[in-house]
Amino acid sequence: MSTVHRRDAGGGPPGDEAGGGRYDDAYGLLRDERACIVTALRLGWWLADAYHHARTADLSTDGRPAQPPTKLTNLTEMSGRRRLRMYLDGVDVALAQIAGLTGGSTAAPPVVAPVGGTPSTGDTRAALSAGAGTLLLALDDLNVDVLRWAMATNHRVGLAYRLGRSLADTVRRGDADQVPWRFAGRQVEISRWLDELASVLPPYSAAVVRRSLRAWADAVTRAGVGDPAEAGLAELAHELRNQGDLWRSVLTGGLHPRDLLDEEDYAIVARNVIIRDRKLVARAARGIFWPVLAPLLVVLLAVVGVSAAAAAGSPTTRAAVALVGLGAGLTAIWRTVSGPALAVAGEVNRPLLEGELTVRMADRVTRPLAAARAIARSRRQRGPGEVAGGSKYVAGLTPADLP
Repeated sequence: MSTVHRRDAGGGPPGDEAGGGRYDDAYGLLRDERACIVTALRLGWWLADAYHHARTADLSTDGRPAQPPTKLTNLTEMSGRRRLRMYLDGVDVALAQIAGLTGGSTAAPPVVAPVGGTPSTGDTRAALSAGAGTLLLALDDLNVDVLRWAMATNHRVGLAYRLGRSLADTVRRGDADQVPWRFAGRQVEISRWLDELASVLPPYSAAVVRRSLRAWADAVTRAGVGDPAEAGLAELAHELRNQGDLWRSVLTGGLHPRDLLDEEDYAIVARNVIIRDRKLVARAARGIFWPVLAPLLVVLLAVVGVSAAAAAGSPTTRAAVALVGLGAGLTAIWRTVSGPALAVAGEVNRPLLEGELTVRMADRVTRPLAAARAIARSRRQRGPGEVAGGSKYVAGLTPADLP
């Protein structure tokens, strides 16, 4: 992939400053790269949901009620066919947005559109009245067309589309036995895409989701081998979709992971940074003492000794001269060493702080995994005949006690 950079056009301002455009040597101008990548990620998630909905929902009828409902129809109350149309509407909107964001401008040569132009949902809409198999094939053809078009338009747009689609397939609701094979190496590819898109995704999002995804993959692996300290596959499957919704919100900018932090998190971050700084200072001091500080101190003591010996007057006067010289020398050494040391410490401390914040944000984003583990612990603590929330001092319900 070619390097993205600003380009001057005719002596004017670099790139497309007003619109936040960026020029890619291979693909041309992106009017708003982050908006384009986020929209492509939503498109992949949306189309994956549409395909799953077409496989599982009843699409035989439109589902419009004969009488007016008592309230406006909610999303979950929509008929299967209407909801699928909603998915297709979202696909059309996302495709139009990406096409507009990847268009050319006067600041750079326009992007050459792939052969065939922007994909359309027309054939898929026409297949709604056909059988389920025809509709699923039409949706898969639409997915292939979108993937081909996105990859040809801009490589990173295609990666974002694949990322959204793969994440949606990973966190799909399903039986517990489906969870292990969803994490059977797929998280490695998703993590690679996150690394490649990190610079154009919202701040912290790629690192936070990558760390959270790794925690889930480890938990699924341990649950698959029957680790008693880990949540079971049933609990993980129950919370997986909630985790996926959080990942999508973070990656698309709907949720900034720092908004999940509280005072305790910042206190932990500060403590960890101070501890790591102390260790770094100790290691740096040991590293520079013999090659730098020791020779300077030897020279300083020699100069102070000679000055004190050559000074006229009483021993008290000589001691005062030695102390003044020693203080001035130590001050000079500190000024010489402290400037570069503080500059290096500032550069080193910034990634340390970012790393600690990422760890805390990933822990907060991974709260559905913590919820699955809490549910598993509560079930293990209860006996087989106990009910949730019951007291160990009160007998459980029996068939004879029921009305």
